This record gives sequence, C-alpha cells and structure tokens, in this order.
Amino acid sequence: MEPDPKFPVGLGLVFYILMGLAAWGLTFIWDVDLIVWHDNGWTPTIHAMIGAGLGLLTVILSNVLERYAEWARRLSEEFSKILGELQLGEVFLLAAASSIGEEIFFRGFLQQVLTDSAFDGNVWLGVIVTSLIFGLVHIGSDVKVFWPWTVMAIVLGFAIGWTYILTGNLLAPILAHFTINFLNLATIVNRNRD
Repeated sequence: MEPDPKFPVGLGLVFYILMGLAAWGLTFIWDVDLIVWHDNGWTPTIHAMIGAGLGLLTVILSNVLERYAEWARRLSEEFSKILGELQLGEVFLLAAASSIGEEIFFRGFLQQVLTDSAFDGNVWLGVIVTSLIFGLVHIGSDVKVFWPWTVMAIVLGFAIGWTYILTGNLLAPILAHFTINFLNLATIVNRNRD
C-alpha cells in the first residue's frame, strides 16, 4: 500500500522565505520600512487583537460556508488531497512562513509602494490593486475548482490590507493571515487522519 502523498513542506518554506527576501531586497530600490508604515499610536496588544479577531471571524465564516455550500466542501476536499497527512508542527510552519512571507511582500512592500509611489497616497487604490494581485497569485491548478479560493483571497486581501491601513504595521495582517491559515489547514489535515 502506497503512503498518501504529502505536501512538500520544505519547498513551501523556501518559497515563502524567498518571497520575504525579495521584498527586503526591493527596499533598496524603494525606501520603505517593511514592518511599520505609519504609527497610529495604538499598542501592539490592540494590533494583535485586531489581527486575531479578523482571522477568527474568517475561520468561522469558512466553517459555515463549508457546511452549507457545495463549492466550499469541494475546495476543502481538493486542499485535503494536496496537503496529505501533514503533522501539526508542519501546519504551524507553513502557516507561519506563508503569513510572514506573503504579508511582508504584499502589504509591507507592494501595498505601501503602490499607495505611496504609484497612486500618490491613495490608500484605497493601493489596497484594491494589491488585493487583486494577491488574489491572482492564489489561483490553483484547476481554475474550475479553485476559483472560489481566488475570490476569497481577493476579499481577504482587501480586509487584511485594510487592517494594514488601520494599524500602520504588519502585526495585525500577519496574525490575521496566520490564524486563517493555521486553523483552516489544521482542520483539513485532521480530516485526513479520520
């Protein structure tokens, strides 16, 4: 009996590390602080609560959609096939690497540069364009199956981008992204063990 295929965690970690390093390297061309865009005077605790709250609301919505929408169940099943039987530690590493790497690149670098340089300070245009690019990066191998994931990534990209505008630093976006990825991936992987 062949073992179930398992997502290549090491390859995923390398990808997200390279994404973060690319953003850091681009700061030599565009003078941006990847972590702090502006200081709104709020404490890190408030930023963390905003990020974790957005993440938890998204996970709850994901669970409701999966219970009542066929497309959400199908999407979850496809992710289950891709992930295979990962261990909880591997899920944690993937969630941490993806949230840090993607948020440094998309919010810390891209949203900030687009807003400040390309769109002359228009934060809404910056977050909209960044969200569209973020969503387009989240296209799966079968567009017919994964199109809801792309749409959700655009919507969540906007929500996470808005938290970046609101808080001025990456703590809330990273925590929101981590919470969503960790809890949703852990749920999918746990199903694989049943």
